[in-house]
Amino acid sequence: MSTTISGRIVTPEKIFNGIITFDHGKIISLEETIQTNTKYSFPASGQYILPGLIEVHGHMREPGHTQKGDIPHETQAALAGGVTTILDMPNTNPPTVTIDLLKEKMEKIYPGKSYTDYSFFLGVSKDSLDQLKTVDSHNIVGVKMFMAGHETTPTTIPDDQTLGKIFKILAKRDIIAAVHAEDQFLINQHNEELKDRSDAAAWSEMRPKDVIVSAVKRAIRLAEQYGTELYLLHLSTPEEFALVDKAKKRGVKVHGELVGYQLVFNTTDYERLGNKIKVAPALRSPEDQEKMWERLKNEKIDVLCSEHTPHEWETKNQPDVRIAQAGTPSIQENLPALLTTYINRFGKDSVEDFLQTLSKVSAKNPAEIIELKQTGEIAIGKDADFSIIDLNQTWHVKKEDLFSKCGWSAYEGMELVGRPIATFLRGQLVYKDGTIVGDAHGQQIKK
Repeated sequence: MSTTISGRIVTPEKIFNGIITFDHGKIISLEETIQTNTKYSFPASGQYILPGLIEVHGHMREPGHTQKGDIPHETQAALAGGVTTILDMPNTNPPTVTIDLLKEKMEKIYPGKSYTDYSFFLGVSKDSLDQLKTVDSHNIVGVKMFMAGHETTPTTIPDDQTLGKIFKILAKRDIIAAVHAEDQFLINQHNEELKDRSDAAAWSEMRPKDVIVSAVKRAIRLAEQYGTELYLLHLSTPEEFALVDKAKKRGVKVHGELVGYQLVFNTTDYERLGNKIKVAPALRSPEDQEKMWERLKNEKIDVLCSEHTPHEWETKNQPDVRIAQAGTPSIQENLPALLTTYINRFGKDSVEDFLQTLSKVSAKNPAEIIELKQTGEIAIGKDADFSIIDLNQTWHVKKEDLFSKCGWSAYEGMELVGRPIATFLRGQLVYKDGTIVGDAHGQQIKK
């Protein structure tokens, strides 16, 4: 039996009053009308129906790091943040660098426990390159590699010789190379120069622009040399994106990702939040942040996500920046934090323009880049994945509202608008007004 939902529908092209009809989890019709006598109706001013968001960069922490997070908690947090699909990252314990470890996630760890749909990045280490030659490419969305490391990345590959071998294999197999681009050699140099510093603000000085610009140049050069499709994770500066722009003009198939916390927090926030906002790559200056906002407004960002990275409080609540672990949980808070920051910066009059941009960079673009053909937009034939937001509701972020197992947030105490009031996964209402509805029925999406 078909089901209907009505309200202000957001697509990258326009926002309109309409009705979506879906059956067996798929959208079967889309009408532009003001009629509201539907099973689910969101007619109030400030309410919008967005496509379900895609978290391209999810550190779900299983196996081996379940003290930080686990599949049930983190995927519930995702639904509460309007996210319906998660791409799982491989820096678990042990790192997911073999086909057997990938199968463990596919067959044992995720089924029956994930509240969102999901797919996987395979990792790679220096001694696992042979796995890239035989892995079923339909079971993964790409291969993740770290050019530099931090506390939870034991598979760092800093040298171009090994990276080149990986890029060559991936090019032959038409698999995306997803790269954490920081230059380990420059990081080591800056760490030595700042060896007497332990404050949180020192982190952005230990990993300044030269660290990331150098690595991005190297990654693009390798992609160009071998013809590999390149997905650059969590870029943070205009210089990196300028390199991406130039490479695209040369015909390199390269995509640049931005994460939400770079738009909400900057280096001036270390004094207030300390190591809660220690992330890698590090936060940037207010001037760089302003340029990132302008780039996003002009749709010169390929993908925007949260890079959800939960850590147990004990590993973050450290006075020494060298001991505190890098990363911050944000999948639940990301959408309302971005909307609130946008409104505070640019006003509410143009917020619908921003909603259209979000539907593109946080749903349609990642689906197209990763080739998730069943989701990513509100269109006939796509999965009925929706996030309903209300810009007139205020959320005072409190620990008791958070679903992530780690139980803390850098956003705690902030007043946010645009918190999702409902989330639908393949046509089923799975989250409403702060509560998860029903059991876990997420499915693996294969290419």
